[in-house]
Amino acid sequence: MKVIKHKLFHMFIRWGLAGHGVLHLTETAMNIYEKAWYSAGISAFAGFLMIAGATIDMTHHGGDDESG
Repeated sequence: MKVIKHKLFHMFIRWGLAGHGVLHLTETAMNIYEKAWYSAGISAFAGFLMIAGATIDMTHHGGDDESG
């Protein structure tokens, strides 16, 4: 599938993962405010995974210059 290797598709996925991660970090802040410690921990972990996934995808495709 050619679309999966397309640079714009990867950029869309990175931005989606990063945005989802930011939502989780916002949720973490709300959970801390509500003193929901377990939920805060789970949300922080999920946010970290989303943002890490976005940055790892960006760095491991550094040498690829496929535009589709």
